[in-house]
Amino acid sequence: MNILVLGSGAREHSICWALKKSKKCEKLFCSPGNAGIEKIAECKFLNLNKKLQILNFCKKNSIDLVVIGPEEYLANGVSDYLQNKGIKTFGPVKKAAKLETSKSFAKSFLLKNEILTPKYHKFTSLNKALDYLNTVNFPIVIKADGLAAGKGVVICKNLNQAEDTVKLMMKKKKFGNAGEKIIIEEFIDGFEISYFSFIDKNTFLPLGYALDHKRAFDHDRGPNTGGMGCFTPSKKVSKNLEKKIIKNVIEKTFLGLKKENFIYRGILFFGLIIKNKEPYVIEYNVRFGDPECQTILRKLKTDFLEILSSITKDKLGEIKITNSRKSVVCVVLASKGYPESYEKEKLIPNLKKIKDNNRTIIFHAGTKTLSSNLVSNGGRVLSVTSIGKDIKEARKSAYKVLKKLNWKDGFYRKDIGFKNF
Repeated sequence: MNILVLGSGAREHSICWALKKSKKCEKLFCSPGNAGIEKIAECKFLNLNKKLQILNFCKKNSIDLVVIGPEEYLANGVSDYLQNKGIKTFGPVKKAAKLETSKSFAKSFLLKNEILTPKYHKFTSLNKALDYLNTVNFPIVIKADGLAAGKGVVICKNLNQAEDTVKLMMKKKKFGNAGEKIIIEEFIDGFEISYFSFIDKNTFLPLGYALDHKRAFDHDRGPNTGGMGCFTPSKKVSKNLEKKIIKNVIEKTFLGLKKENFIYRGILFFGLIIKNKEPYVIEYNVRFGDPECQTILRKLKTDFLEILSSITKDKLGEIKITNSRKSVVCVVLASKGYPESYEKEKLIPNLKKIKDNNRTIIFHAGTKTLSSNLVSNGGRVLSVTSIGKDIKEARKSAYKVLKKLNWKDGFYRKDIGFKNF
């Protein structure tokens, strides 16, 4: 099969890595890709906002499958367009992507389908939102309604912080149009997990979970980011809890999609808070998470390409997923200053000296090649993933590599995986 992957992050690097392992993978393309992806796939620059350009590339290169990584392409209807033109595509249509692109839409969907979720109010008026803040108990959670690259969620501990956050989103337009409407949600004190399930027209097939670390600094301090690392499995997640997630969250969501006549062919990411052994949905994402994808795909034993191909044919029910019982830890190496302002094109001198092996694989995110040198090209630069017999062993391997990298222009959290204990 000839495959085109859309995206340029560590998520897309891990997707390309997993696809490349399949014997059915003939030619692998990625647009735009990065310095790591170009070692395993042919990277092409396509204007991903011009759907005709993508279609023409698919026709010219006899593409059998398109895999869409980032949510913005799903929000722009790239999946709809390609599927309507007869190109097999992994990724839901625009209508179904609203589960991620609109927090208020997702909340309505959850309530309609009787799925546990924190109580909330939505606002399009700045003054009404500010008035409402005087009636709530703190802490609370404030969310931009639209896409904000994983940074549009703020936990506010007091009234002053909440007022500043509302003004930042609605008045100062920190997240652009995404903050024109906001959600003010009750804070639920529990632990978060990211759960993933494949879905096609006829069935769903759970893949697994990881625990993400969203805050920039150790001990969950600093601003929210797109994710600074994650791990799987966790002692906190029992078999009984997984059964509840599958029955009360994934199955109800799948049936809700069918009721709405949403054609969903892809992966669905359930952002959950676990309180008193009950899963509450705090968000949907209609694509793989980053860095969860890099973590979970390291455990997957089933042929990844076979799974994706079966979904595009609505034959997911014929697949059985097998995962390794080992543990995986992923630590993100980010540019100094992330998630705020940071410099690009910083040399990563030791990266070429480190070779991937069965235990540790480095997935590139914000990297590019400049005059034969590997340099940074984004906020999150590398995802160091390690597999081991337990979390402790996997952590040790990952941090050993990070010390060898010794990148003076970057930083990383030192406590990824500690939540497990």
